[in-house]
Amino acid sequence: MKVLVLATNDCMVSAVYGVLDVFFAANYCIEKRYGKGAVDTFDCQIVTINNKNVNGYNGIEIKPTQSLVKSEVPDIIILSATVEVLIDCCGDDISLDNKEAIKQWLSHCAQQGTVISSFCTGAFLLASSGLLAGKTATTHWRSADLFRRVFPYIRLDSDKIIVDNGNVVCSGGSMSYIDLSLHLIDRFVGKDVTSDCAKLLVFDPVRQKQSPYVSFNAQKDHDDQAILKAQDWLERHYKSNVSMEALADKVGLGTRTFKRRFKLATNENPINYLQRIRVEQVKDKLEKTTNGINQIIWSVGYEDISSFRQLFKRFTGLTPREYRQKFTS
Repeated sequence: MKVLVLATNDCMVSAVYGVLDVFFAANYCIEKRYGKGAVDTFDCQIVTINNKNVNGYNGIEIKPTQSLVKSEVPDIIILSATVEVLIDCCGDDISLDNKEAIKQWLSHCAQQGTVISSFCTGAFLLASSGLLAGKTATTHWRSADLFRRVFPYIRLDSDKIIVDNGNVVCSGGSMSYIDLSLHLIDRFVGKDVTSDCAKLLVFDPVRQKQSPYVSFNAQKDHDDQAILKAQDWLERHYKSNVSMEALADKVGLGTRTFKRRFKLATNENPINYLQRIRVEQVKDKLEKTTNGINQIIWSVGYEDISSFRQLFKRFTGLTPREYRQKFTS
């Protein structure tokens, strides 16, 4: 089975070579389980669109492991991720070297039945190529807002680690190339080899959500001074018993106008914004202190422990106890 990893300038170098390692591990597991030659193995190679070397984001040069012959159609294509997504001058597409040639190649292979996949911000290239039209995507959670702005008509589920549309597969997160590779191994060979491979790599093969890893980044890239003032107040007084009516009055707005402008400026309603701040504070204390969980919840202004636990799980996908176990040594 032919797997081609497309490397582009400014891509994540470790992930490009890491994909090769995962498929090499899969071949080892296939032969160990079934014997040599009993089941097709993977021929995984690095290619570039013009067969020239590319430079990764860290300055390391990536050399193709084989030449790309565009008339030959692989079983799987895996698109690499760029660390920083660059948008073209019009703001409605990405900027990438040899973009049109890449899009033509991907379109040709898709028409021939190739499974085309991406990890992390590689979804931007999938979207730019038109391969996500009518489908669902995921990408790195930090790039989700940018993806929605550039490709507003594509449904994005950035909470998911893997989104499988059949012939197009996306994974979210920088290290999700491992999740993606294991998912593809499962599809093309089966769960037994996937399990063997995950154990060999000492990797959890059932990660489903990015939400435990998401940090709340307050949207302040706007010019509404009243709302900026309200955001600043909430971030300093999140422990208080906050009245949104009083906060609206504090920044000189009526309550309805305040709520409307807050949502327009931040993409959050004020209550949700306050909840996100409190959840971030609890996450930080769970990671950095040994204080009791109830004590931590009380410290951010919540009296109803049960209600906050539900809120925390809605935002992170984990209970506070599970979060502490996952992110502390």
